[in-house]
Amino acid sequence: MKTSKPLIYAIASLVSITMVVASCKKETAPTTRNLTPVFPPATSASFVEEFDTVGNLAAKGWIFRNNSSPIGQTGWRQGRYEAATGVQFKFLAPVPYIGFPAYSASKTPNDFVSCDASAANDISGNANISAWLISPVLPMKNGDQIIFYTRAVNDQDYSVYTRDRMQVRANFTDGSANVGNTHTSTGSFSVNLLDINSNYLNNDATGNTPAVPGYPQQWTKYTITLAGVPGGAVTNGRFAFRYMSTDAGLFGGTSGDNYPSVVGVDSLAFVRQ
Repeated sequence: MKTSKPLIYAIASLVSITMVVASCKKETAPTTRNLTPVFPPATSASFVEEFDTVGNLAAKGWIFRNNSSPIGQTGWRQGRYEAATGVQFKFLAPVPYIGFPAYSASKTPNDFVSCDASAANDISGNANISAWLISPVLPMKNGDQIIFYTRAVNDQDYSVYTRDRMQVRANFTDGSANVGNTHTSTGSFSVNLLDINSNYLNNDATGNTPAVPGYPQQWTKYTITLAGVPGGAVTNGRFAFRYMSTDAGLFGGTSGDNYPSVVGVDSLAFVRQ
């Protein structure tokens, strides 16, 4: 049976842009100059991000912010799927791996982006996590879609239940990456598009009464259709993944039973309609 003792627990692009390539060859000049100018098709803002190389995201316009308190060693990082050999002391039961493999991998099982309990340092006994992964500036309008897969660890081999939460938020107002400076602030990202496990239920449904799950422990697809864009017009905006938790951490927070784990995001698509 799982316990909730405050033991140390650590889980410590492809950018697809439609392009039209014109095939050019030398031709005889036309005899008339009454020609209608032909312009190349507009470039689509739709894209797919597989997060195969998280180190390249900044060059694509992605921004990382960690407002956790007290701040930890890492925020969003390359997908966590590591052999637990030599670090078994970090777990409350024998497990072979930290994390889980990617939903879609082209090179390694780590081909996704993840965030975990190490985003905050709860050496004092508790922590407040707020780690942001912010998209590039995008032309957005009502009806556009954000599609992605996400999951947390399967904690069936752990002695404690784990609890994770992630929001998807949007900034439709100024196109900035302003998320404020505290673990409670959201800055310009005032629109909450999705909130997974907002009540901090145990991820494992068997640990809850009634038996409903918290964060999914297997890769699960989410589709968000944008609404609430001011005036319904196209605007330059951003969306962001916000991994969060309150009074939680490696020691379970002050309650001793609030343990974040690892969440991952993979196969993200932004689809312009």
